Amino acid sequence: SSGRGSSRSGSSTSSYRSGSSSSFKNNGGSSRTSNVGGGSRGGSGPQPNFASGRYYPGGAVAPYRSGNRSPGANIIPFVLVGSALAFWPGVWLYGAYMYPYTHQYHFHNDTSDEDEIRDVVCGCGQYEVCGCDDNNDTAYYRQLIGNGSWEALNKSIVTVAEYKGKINILINGTLPNGTTVPEQNSPAGLGTKDMIEGLGYWPAVAAVAATVFLV
Repeated sequence: SSGRGSSRSGSSTSSYRSGSSSSFKNNGGSSRTSNVGGGSRGGSGPQPNFASGRYYPGGAVAPYRSGNRSPGANIIPFVLVGSALAFWPGVWLYGAYMYPYTHQYHFHNDTSDEDEIRDVVCGCGQYEVCGCDDNNDTAYYRQLIGNGSWEALNKSIVTVAEYKGKINILINGTLPNGTTVPEQNSPAGLGTKDMIEGLGYWPAVAAVAATVFLV
């Protein structure tokens, strides 16, 4: 179905620019060109600022090397290059790793008065730091999607497009090289159980109820 829905779950606008290469203070001693992610003393680069500072725009609680499994949901990515990325507006200089999320975004289409579902895919540029990870935190999605209108989206982070015959929510999870979180917030510092809880999987709840934009 087509049309536009207005969110009933509130809105929150973020000026976070995913993949920004602007200069930053490196507090942890990690190289500005490093794409390892993880933790360092004090952290460096942009820090999580979604859902009261819990998540990066891609849903991760800590950054990691693009192409690795996501640290929380353990997603195995696949790589796309060249024309295979034509469906995703934007510039991917060296291709991108795709992280398909298990949890789908559930919403109500006000135009058709029907409940609908969208698949979610997060992408990170090759050779860069990644912040993609699947979570089902309602506060995160409210801030990411905003008021549900196409015009209100921060399109440097999130957009929609047809992929494999379906309309998908696309999230740009790329972070600047050199990005780290404080050591205590890294996967090693949090531990597996805390990392899973931080992503909203303890227990896992698949659906997020909201009204979201359509194209």
